[in-house]
Amino acid sequence: MTRKITLLAIVPVLALGLTACGSSGTDAGSAPTSSSMSSMNMPPSSSSDSGSSPSSSSSESKDAEAVITISDFAYKVPASVAPGTTITIKNGDSQAHTVTSKEGGFDVKIDPNGTATMKAPDKPGSYKFVCTFHANMSSTLVVK
Repeated sequence: MTRKITLLAIVPVLALGLTACGSSGTDAGSAPTSSSMSSMNMPPSSSSDSGSSPSSSSSESKDAEAVITISDFAYKVPASVAPGTTITIKNGDSQAHTVTSKEGGFDVKIDPNGTATMKAPDKPGSYKFVCTFHANMSSTLVVK
């Protein structure tokens, strides 16, 4: 029982010490600012953070980063992108790949474990693309 009480008594002291650590000119009882939190190597918290990772869906905001990921000789493509969006292509494979439109308009080579960018077409539509090095790789980019 004594050991439990001792541990419980330490926790508030540690929390109080962390609050005061890195703060400049504030009293020890005040909450840390984002600048003092960064000096403690802790990311600032956000009340809107649900703890989940961003997902690719058609309801993404237009400011969201558009990414095509290549892994295990397969494309993972966002549900859709806005016309003219800059798209980052990340190749996680140890082989080079391409993102080559069947109708023309884009043809990007991505080195093994490399990254490249391309601009989405300005005209809305569905754009089928392939890897010119690997005939079994194909997908579709939806622009809307």
